[in-house]
Amino acid sequence: MRKMKKVLSLAMTAAMTASLLTGMGAVTASAKKSDDGKRTKITALLKGTESTEQYKTFNYLLKNFCDEKGLDYEIELVNDMQDYFTKLQMYINSDTLPDIFGCPNGTLSKACKDIDALVNVGDELERNGYDEKLNGAIRDFLTDADDGNMYLFPQGLYCEYFMYRKDIFEKAGIKDAPTTWEEFEEDCQKIADQGEIPVIVGGSDAWQLMRYLSFSPWRVTGPEFIEGYQAGTDSFSDNESAKYAVNLLSDLGTKGYFEPGFASVDFTSACNLFFGGSGAIFYTGSGQISLAEEMYDNGELGFFPVPDTEGMDNMSTNVPVHAGFAEGFNKATYDDTMQEFFDYMCENFTDACYNQAQVFSPFNEELPEGLPQLYYDTQPMFEDAETAWTSWDDKLDSDVMTKIVDEQQQLAQGIIKPDEFIKTCDSLVKK
Repeated sequence: MRKMKKVLSLAMTAAMTASLLTGMGAVTASAKKSDDGKRTKITALLKGTESTEQYKTFNYLLKNFCDEKGLDYEIELVNDMQDYFTKLQMYINSDTLPDIFGCPNGTLSKACKDIDALVNVGDELERNGYDEKLNGAIRDFLTDADDGNMYLFPQGLYCEYFMYRKDIFEKAGIKDAPTTWEEFEEDCQKIADQGEIPVIVGGSDAWQLMRYLSFSPWRVTGPEFIEGYQAGTDSFSDNESAKYAVNLLSDLGTKGYFEPGFASVDFTSACNLFFGGSGAIFYTGSGQISLAEEMYDNGELGFFPVPDTEGMDNMSTNVPVHAGFAEGFNKATYDDTMQEFFDYMCENFTDACYNQAQVFSPFNEELPEGLPQLYYDTQPMFEDAETAWTSWDDKLDSDVMTKIVDEQQQLAQGIIKPDEFIKTCDSLVKK
C-alpha cells in the first residue's frame, strides 16, 4: 500500500512557522531517496482541502503513477490563503521546495524564478508535444512577462460569462442576448420596466464590481491599460475604454439595475439569489456549472460572452479565461522520474480534469461523454481564445487595489460621481 500523507496547516505565528520549516525541510529533503540514491517519494504542496479541485486532480494522478512505479507520495495541504503564501515563501527562502507546488502567476512565481527553482514548463510541453494542444489563452495567461517563457502548469481552464433567465428576457420583449454594452443597458431598462431585477451582483466581494470596471479596457486593450495605469503611463482620464467602464458601473448601480442592497451581498449569496430564481442576468462561469446545470437543461437559462464596447476596436476574445492556481515543478529535484511523471500527467490531465475535478481541461482535446450539457455548449466560445483574462488584483499594488475597491463601492452606490472616481483613482499612482 502506498503511503499518502496529508498535512493540514492552521494559522501559525512567525516563530512557529520558522521552527516547523527547519524540521520539515530536513525531512522533505531526506525522505525522497533511499540509501542507494533512488527516488522513493514524490512530494507536493497544494492550497486547499481534499474537496478542492487541485487536490482531486493531483491526488488522482500521483496515486496512479506512484502505484505503477512503486513510489510513495506526500501531499501537504494548506487551506488558508495567507498561511499558504507564508509556507510557500518559507520553502522558497530556504530552498527546500517540494517536487510540485501550487504557485500563482505573480510575486511568488517571480521569487521562485529568482532562485532558479522553476522548470521551464513551456520547454517540457514542447518536448512532449502537448504545447500544440494547449489553449492559447491559457498559454498567454501563464507566459512570463519578463522573458516570454512559461514556468507554471495550469490547474485547469476556468472561463467566465453571463447567464440569463430566458423567461424574463421574453417577458421584457428581448429576443437576442446583448452584444454591446449599449444593448446591455437597454435590456436592463426593459427588464426593470417589467418590475424584475435586471442584474444580480455580489457587490461585497471586490472582484464582482471590479469586473464591470475591467471589461471594457480588457476587450479594447487586453492587459495594456491596467499595466500602464499601475506604471503611471496611462490613466482613467486618458483612456477612453477605462472612462467608458467607469460610467458603465455608475449607470448599473445608480439606475437600479443591480439588486437592492447589492453592496452587502457576497458572491455565494448572489449565486443563491440568481440560481434560486431572482434576477435576469448574472456574471458567473464554469465554476458554477453544477449550480446552473438543472435550470439550463430545463431550458430556463441562456448564456452570452462579455459584450463589445461600441465605437471602439474590440479584440476577438470575449470570454475571460484563466488557469486557476497554477503549479510549479522544482528544477532542483526534476529528475528522470519527475519528467516521466510530467509526461504521464499531460497524457492523463484531461481525464483528471473532467472526471475528478469537474473543470475544463487546459488542453484542446475532445470532451468526454456524460458531462453536463453546459460544458459542450460553452466550449466553442473560448476554444480558439488567444488572449487571457487580465485580473486587476494580480496587477495592482495592494494599497492601490484597496483604494480602488473603496471608490468603486461608492461609485456604484452613487455616493461619488464618475468624474470624482476618475480624479481620485488617477491620483493613486505616480506618473
